[in-house]
Amino acid sequence: MADRFRQTLVRLLGRTPARAALQPKVLERVALSGFVREKVSYMVEPGQRVSAYLFLPAGEGRHPAVLCIHQHNREHHLGKSEPAGLSGNPEQFYALELAKRGYVTLAPDTLCFEERQHPTLRGADSERFEATRRLTEGSCLQAKMLWDLQRALDYLSTRREVDRRRIGCLGHSLGGQETLFLSAVDRRIAVGVSNCGFSSYRAIFDAAILHNFAAYVPGLLRYGGLDRVLGLVAPRPFLVLAGSGDPLFPLEGVQASVRGARRAYGKAKERLRLDVFPASHGFPQPMREAAYAWFDRWLMQGR
Repeated sequence: MADRFRQTLVRLLGRTPARAALQPKVLERVALSGFVREKVSYMVEPGQRVSAYLFLPAGEGRHPAVLCIHQHNREHHLGKSEPAGLSGNPEQFYALELAKRGYVTLAPDTLCFEERQHPTLRGADSERFEATRRLTEGSCLQAKMLWDLQRALDYLSTRREVDRRRIGCLGHSLGGQETLFLSAVDRRIAVGVSNCGFSSYRAIFDAAILHNFAAYVPGLLRYGGLDRVLGLVAPRPFLVLAGSGDPLFPLEGVQASVRGARRAYGKAKERLRLDVFPASHGFPQPMREAAYAWFDRWLMQGR
């Protein structure tokens, strides 16, 4: 049943970009206290190269890794630099903080952000352009986002410092949304944490909340909502963090999505967890510590 719905989801996402060799490059390498930060780049499709920050902890051997997906916040000038701790809100420095805990972390730019901003369009106009043109091609912006993130996983898998059996994914807001979808479609994600990243479509539409263009997969509600998407992650560990006062992702919709997904987890219900914090739409320290503890529990066990 799950495999059939996963195939349906992939079909609904539509056409994917053409594959290209990764052709990875290391653009800079900076030695810091206890780890190294590299700026790297790799191809995601013919003629399109993505930049990312890669953190490598000290020590020999292979380490667990976490793909860190940046937020949206209508700050298109920011992307990978924020989770890398180079600019933006310190609440969002999770790639840097996880590196200090011994994880390899990779933080790429998503389409329309930082080095991937459109040359003439700005902000939501660039997202609308990228989304609508893909609809005419039989695809959607979510399909492109997922493709690029899967190429990030391809890149992580090439690094000798990474234990490919222990790759996690973490994101806030847009990053939390993409963590959900990526974990659902790609089994290489062993552990996921989504912070303020989704609610049910019903709750979002009832409250007339506008979201980023990648949040919507054409035809998905004909087959089920985000509870079914979350159910595709089973039985892999997945932590959902929510703010009780989040104005963008109504709590009742988050709870309904997790409740619906629990059926897919069956006897492994402890692997799907919802933690609600007295917070708005943010990633304060208590929520980050909960995320890091989840990775420590499920990704560090193999050490």
